[in-house]
Amino acid sequence: MAATKATVSDVENSILTRSVIIAFVLLTALFIGLLFLQNKLTGLFGRYADEATIGLMLLALWLVVSSTIRSLHHLAKGLENWKLLLGGTLIGLVASVLTSAYLVLFPTVAKSQNTAEVTGATGGLILVVSSIAFIFSLISVVNVRVTNRALGNILEVLIIGGAIAVLVWFATR
Repeated sequence: MAATKATVSDVENSILTRSVIIAFVLLTALFIGLLFLQNKLTGLFGRYADEATIGLMLLALWLVVSSTIRSLHHLAKGLENWKLLLGGTLIGLVASVLTSAYLVLFPTVAKSQNTAEVTGATGGLILVVSSIAFIFSLISVVNVRVTNRALGNILEVLIIGGAIAVLVWFATR
């Protein structure tokens, strides 16, 4: 039986798939671990433990998404930009879905013991984390793919400014 040689596109897609799976498993573990540490953070941050946990989750999201996109850029140089964006967004989406499923299945970790309340909040969590993962992915793709530093900085400022404008628009609606 003759072995068929994999095309470059198949190899790049395989690298993308494996990297995204590893990244969302890692991010889910970090999210769940931070939820377990939330009570311990109360002693350190007092009444701001919830905000500290959210900040650490955002930091973990940024680190995992941006490092995965940087790794993909170096491992699969021919990967299209939209696949990098999709991969980064999928990391946030799947990690938030798995974390939400964990909170629904094991409500003792959640702040509320009301399953309906936890389930209702998970939709917002999934949407917000996926949106933030998309923004982080967009910024990371600009960082790795735009060779002109000045143009890259301008694009980053536009992305961040656009995200802030959308948040202000939703807040004042």
